[in-house]
Amino acid sequence: MRLGLIVIMISLFLLGCDNGELEKLKKENKRLNQSFSGLKEQMISTELMSRRLTFMNDQIKDIRANIITSKGTITVRFYTDKAPIHVLNFLLLSEGGFYNGTKFHRVMKGFMIQGGDPNSKDNDPTDDGRGGSTLILPAEFNDIHHGPGILSMARGPNPNTARSQFFIMHGDNGSLDEKYSAFGEVVRGMDVVNAIAETKTSKNDRPLRDVVIKKIEVYRIASKSPGK
Repeated sequence: MRLGLIVIMISLFLLGCDNGELEKLKKENKRLNQSFSGLKEQMISTELMSRRLTFMNDQIKDIRANIITSKGTITVRFYTDKAPIHVLNFLLLSEGGFYNGTKFHRVMKGFMIQGGDPNSKDNDPTDDGRGGSTLILPAEFNDIHHGPGILSMARGPNPNTARSQFFIMHGDNGSLDEKYSAFGEVVRGMDVVNAIAETKTSKNDRPLRDVVIKKIEVYRIASKSPGK
């Protein structure tokens, strides 16, 4: 509508313009048309992305994962509406066996337990904490509070550097809120998280005895019927 009015106004004004002014108006009209077209394409692209994210959320909202460790099993559910990209990344890596054999290489009692680094699979601890999957994720900071049991994503100094390393909160730390992408929470097995957090560590927070992620099982729970 606004573009149409602009075109009409320009047309009515043309009679009083010399050739130079006319050329300027033509260029301005062309620029406005290009801007309008670009905005329209952006709106369509945004709408398509929104629909895709909604579809993905519907498909994985009932998904759970069992993180089977040498200390026991931790079951988590996911915040598909808060960090859909992080959730999907974690599920794909888990299903592909990426985490099998990795260790919780950084354990801080009262704070968190961290794992998911492929470098931790070998017996060389010197490079643990530096590795990750090839895909780099954009930040999905949200309003989830980093309290006990929250599953969140580790990253480097740049907010958009999360890959495969994750951590589970043992304590409560609000300083992480909206700075790290929380994407799930423990629903069963907090006693296992506690047991891992109690593990004796070296001065660099690495457990003296390996805590291994044997595998991560992904499964779907039965959806509740409407009204139940």
